[in-house]
Amino acid sequence: MKSKQANIDAASPARRPAGLLLLGGAVALLLVGVLGFDRARAARIQGERALAGASAALAEARGQKQLAQRNRVLLDAANGLQQHAQLASVLPSYWSERQINLRQQNLARDQINVLLSSTARNSAQLLKPEEFDLSVTHPDEGLFEVAAGSRQPVMLSLRGTLYFRISERKL
Repeated sequence: MKSKQANIDAASPARRPAGLLLLGGAVALLLVGVLGFDRARAARIQGERALAGASAALAEARGQKQLAQRNRVLLDAANGLQQHAQLASVLPSYWSERQINLRQQNLARDQINVLLSSTARNSAQLLKPEEFDLSVTHPDEGLFEVAAGSRQPVMLSLRGTLYFRISERKL
């Protein structure tokens, strides 16, 4: 038994530096693995942050894209409306305006008919009334029924803007 022990003791000093070298290599490999793992974990955290930022940027970009698409549709509609308005000659440059302001004017019925007919809407003019009041001045008369032989005036109040076409083409 001693010879076996002597053989092991004789071989041990030669094995010790190799074992220490292997142990040192294993420790170094373990340290490299730990450092690699730490860097990978930090890279994963950084990647998750970058992914969250990219997801937020993507959501914002999609919102901006939808807004741009809606704005484009509105712009196309506005351009179409502008072209239609130009073809129909309804742009402001084709029209002029006059202010009408009659306050409690006593007029004969036939004058009122002529005045109201002159403000009727047609292709050359448009009235935008702000105030309109028509009333009789005598209690025996009605607005739509006239007493025989009556010559009582009718009271008219009319305030508004009369738009009229000045040209078929832009001036």
